[in-house]
Amino acid sequence: MDRRQALAVLSGLAAAGLAGCGGEPPLRIAVVWSGWELGRFRKVLEREPVVVYSAGDNIAALLRNPVAPAATPDLAIVPRPGLVNDPDICARLQTIPSTDPPYWQSLMRCEADGAVKGAWFKVAHKSLVWYRPEAVPDPPARWETWLELCRKRARDGHPPLAIAAADGWVLTDWFENVLLGIDRATYSTLHRRPQDWGHDSVREAFNRLAELWGIGDLVPGGGRQALVTQFHDSILDVFRYGRADMLAAPDFAWPVIDRYRSPGQMAWRFSFPGPRGRPAPPVVVGGDAVVALESSGDRGRKFVEWLTGEDASERLGSWAAAGGFLSLNKSVRGYPQPVRGLVPELERDDSIEFDLSDRLTGGLAGGDGQGLWRVLTELFAAVAVDGQPPEQAVDRAMGAVVALSGSGRPS
Repeated sequence: MDRRQALAVLSGLAAAGLAGCGGEPPLRIAVVWSGWELGRFRKVLEREPVVVYSAGDNIAALLRNPVAPAATPDLAIVPRPGLVNDPDICARLQTIPSTDPPYWQSLMRCEADGAVKGAWFKVAHKSLVWYRPEAVPDPPARWETWLELCRKRARDGHPPLAIAAADGWVLTDWFENVLLGIDRATYSTLHRRPQDWGHDSVREAFNRLAELWGIGDLVPGGGRQALVTQFHDSILDVFRYGRADMLAAPDFAWPVIDRYRSPGQMAWRFSFPGPRGRPAPPVVVGGDAVVALESSGDRGRKFVEWLTGEDASERLGSWAAAGGFLSLNKSVRGYPQPVRGLVPELERDDSIEFDLSDRLTGGLAGGDGQGLWRVLTELFAAVAVDGQPPEQAVDRAMGAVVALSGSGRPS
């Protein structure tokens, strides 16, 4: 963490009201959230002796090698399981007793010592398509049917999709869902085998995306408008203004849909379609896990157990009821109807795969404007704005991911 990052975190602490009062100091919890999510989390903890502050993209550096001791957290909420395998971070984390399903435990297991270093606080279902039922009376079950539906709606003058291409994670979710439907085995190795980025299945996923994204009038205002459309705005395009029929979005789209949908507007969902003739693809999952630094001692470990244990239903119920929160903790109930029933899908170890972009390291990692996010943004722009032939745009995307992975030349 450089001086500017340290100052940013310290300013967050100051805004959170940390003070050097007498007695035992409050536990400090660093999170990546901001806005509504941060507000909901603070509400969960409003009666607890803790200080919550947002470290944003600086959270890895904060855990790895903080240069500002006053900003060092006691606990942290992390969205990237790969952080526990960073040698500098793993050595500073406590082993945490976990009751999560085996797959989820494996994500938080440090390879250096084999110990589980965190418990999952919040999880996400990222293989959903939300739609207006009057616009899509017969939801597609297969990719090919969905592609034809999008072409027909676009020809008829009704943009079928809203795509928040300004947010790179939205495009990586598209890529992950498409690739999982094609080749789960390759998907599951890309975060640890750089050479697999040259695989034909990666090219096929890019081809399918280029074919869809290149459809004329696919999105409201065209591809150029999509490149400046953010996630919340894409939801409004479907459910507030009716400019589009559908959007691919995780379960945490629901609170925004519910708040901003037009009066009487229904919002339904279907599973992200896989290719014809193949099994239904696994669910792309994401989440936020809580970790405790060794320096927090028993207080940190007990707080993790308090936050994620079986008696958490009362304090987490209000967030669950509001939407935007799914938990592997079976005591948590009260989910709104549109997302009810999703949690069992996230507990099936044989039919889920964690968000690939949150597991990547090296040149393919990073946020907007970096790594895989940038490659997919450039692919979208090439076919949806510049009108490049899909083959040309895909060749460029393949060259970029292979180069960024450091694996050599595409196969």
